[in-house]
Amino acid sequence: MMNIKSEFIKNEKIIGGHVSISGGIYMAPERASQFCFSAFQIFVKNGRQWNTNNNLDNKDILQFKENIKKFDIKNTVAHATYLINLGSQNPEVVEKSKLDIKNEVKMCNDLGINYLVIHPGSAENHNNAIHNIMDFLNSLDTGDTSILIENSSGKGNTLPGSIDEMASMMDMAKNRIYLCLDVCHFYAYGYDITKNYNDVMSTLNDKVGYSKIKTIHLNDSKYKLGEKGDRHENIGYGYIGDSGFYNIINDNNLNNIPMIMETPDGDEYYKANLERLLGLMGGNVEHK
Repeated sequence: MMNIKSEFIKNEKIIGGHVSISGGIYMAPERASQFCFSAFQIFVKNGRQWNTNNNLDNKDILQFKENIKKFDIKNTVAHATYLINLGSQNPEVVEKSKLDIKNEVKMCNDLGINYLVIHPGSAENHNNAIHNIMDFLNSLDTGDTSILIENSSGKGNTLPGSIDEMASMMDMAKNRIYLCLDVCHFYAYGYDITKNYNDVMSTLNDKVGYSKIKTIHLNDSKYKLGEKGDRHENIGYGYIGDSGFYNIINDNNLNNIPMIMETPDGDEYYKANLERLLGLMGGNVEHK
């Protein structure tokens, strides 16, 4: 496995996965190192509950930071709770979402985590929601942690789905607000990164810019192109397939951007997913 890590690093690819914080948040760096990841993603607390406080044990914080150094992992990502919906028509949900984000930003800063990924939510009126969401995010003092807005598959009025919506949000963004590109969502929304990769990514670069992409979620899709569903699959086993991941892993424009797997049965299949990506690496960006 160590050879796999060195091969990716040699080719300027930062590959990691979502790891558990079971037993203590300080365990995450060691778990990541066991897969020879050069990046990892965690929930700072339960990802399916509201984070009503920002308290972390000081000993856990210190041990987490020590383990980051010990296992030499420089790229760290947290994923905010799935309950967040800044576009909700329910004021109580919006307020809970805002408090949760503030708390998670604080915890990420305490831990020294680089990025906090959020799903902004869903709304009937996307234009109004985008303005309200960005007004709130721009008002935050995020410290040394950047907030990354994750693109959606378009399921259930979630946003941002289209490149134009991503561009609108990035155009409004101030301070440390960037984008997390989930390739499963991107494909399921309708962007063919398997057969039309160069054109799609050229449009994304023109309207959003590669410099705005700070993390990539590296998941295959159980939904077909444009079906607007959100179910992840292991690398090469979904509709993006080997052709799509060949394009992604060989795109030098994506060098040195953390690529995080959130694939089914995580730990059990990480080794196989890494080996599959390694086998696809080493060629020009084209449909193969």
